[in-house]
Amino acid sequence: MKNYKVFFYLTLLLVWMSGCKTYAPTQYSTKQQKITPGAAVDERYVQLIKPYKDSLAVEMDVVLAVSDTILTKAMPESDLGNLMCDLILKKSRDYCNCAVDFTFLNNGGIRIPNLPKGDITFGKIMELMPFDNQIAIMRVPGKTLDTLFNFMSAKGGWQISGARYTFKVNKATSVYIQGDTLRTDKMYTIAVSDYLAQGGDNCTFLAVLPKEILKQNLRDAIVDGLKEMNIRGERVKSVLDGRVTKTE
Repeated sequence: MKNYKVFFYLTLLLVWMSGCKTYAPTQYSTKQQKITPGAAVDERYVQLIKPYKDSLAVEMDVVLAVSDTILTKAMPESDLGNLMCDLILKKSRDYCNCAVDFTFLNNGGIRIPNLPKGDITFGKIMELMPFDNQIAIMRVPGKTLDTLFNFMSAKGGWQISGARYTFKVNKATSVYIQGDTLRTDKMYTIAVSDYLAQGGDNCTFLAVLPKEILKQNLRDAIVDGLKEMNIRGERVKSVLDGRVTKTE
């Protein structure tokens, strides 16, 4: 019996040691496969991804609102940028339950050139804003905002809501926030993406300021805002009101 037990434990030890053995590749090879228009469809892969594609399509094809016109990205002001900023400003106030003076978007954050006339789907908003940038609420001195508006002017004009500004070349010549002239001795509350709040796109003057990061992101604000418009029976319309103006 004693010898049997020794044999049994030795067998277990050998099995365990063999299971712990590590392996490493000794060679590998690659082959480039170009996908060109008209290439044959591999039905194996089509069938493999079909359940996932069908499931995703159900969510992506949900209609959030209906637009009367094509909304286009442009500089210095655009109807697409105005819509996005207006929705973000309204929903930021709802999310934080606080007064927010204005919001702005960098042009690079708008990822497609336009939204089509007709149905605006969730999938199209995912294309418009594919990143999960959260909303940051910040208290910002007017002096810093003076720097911000000059910076946006030098960029050719960024999208905005809750404020208006006129600029020439790379300097803002007039700035109004909630209808009043910007005061450098006053504190303002802004809603902005956490990317910009943390200094992204060279907004380093914002990175040093305290900020509250909300659970909701910019895309949430746009989706929720469009849904609410649809519930109220409102259609999306093109709005250009001169909120960002470049002068000679």
